Amino acid sequence: MIVNYLLANGIENVVLDVDDTLYLERDYVRSGFLALGHAMDMKAFGELCWSYFEAGIRGNTFDLAREALNHDPRIWPTADLVTCYREHTPNISLCEDAAQFLHHCQQSMAVITDGPLASQRAKVAALGLGKHIRTVIYTAEHACPKPAKEAYIMTAGTIPPQRCAYIADNPAKDFLAPHAMGWKTIRIRRPLGLHTAIASGPDVDVEFESF
Repeated sequence: MIVNYLLANGIENVVLDVDDTLYLERDYVRSGFLALGHAMDMKAFGELCWSYFEAGIRGNTFDLAREALNHDPRIWPTADLVTCYREHTPNISLCEDAAQFLHHCQQSMAVITDGPLASQRAKVAALGLGKHIRTVIYTAEHACPKPAKEAYIMTAGTIPPQRCAYIADNPAKDFLAPHAMGWKTIRIRRPLGLHTAIASGPDVDVEFESF
């Protein structure tokens, strides 16, 4: 579907988000929590963190798990837990529709991704994006988190804005800059995505449930 949309609009430059666009971010969260349990030699800690996430709990997950399991924070300080989570080797894979799109897309492709640098580098490596993507912009590396325009400018080069498209999932921050720059903006609204409940705004040109 999206391939036809790109062709119909004369798109030459396709820029992609990563989290919940190319794979499900919940899979990374689960991978990180289970990696914590393994590193701590405390499987129940990782499983409990994941159960809290599935219940919609965010922000104080580690504290709740510690309390429930009577875990001494001096053994694994919170800062160490965060580092372990962010730097683990993720067990994630491309959504099948995204894999097919990357394989068949004829346009030039780049990636812009927000988040801690170590985490995003690990995700890009685990997903094998280097086989398909010419440029990956980590906004943490360039101090230009979305919705700043700088990352989008870096991926476009000399290609006119009307020939560029950005494909992402989060209407709260992903589309404001590229839409203002004259790009086509395409939302992937996956049923299991973390931002699925957020309605698309006027800076989203079109949305699909998958590629």
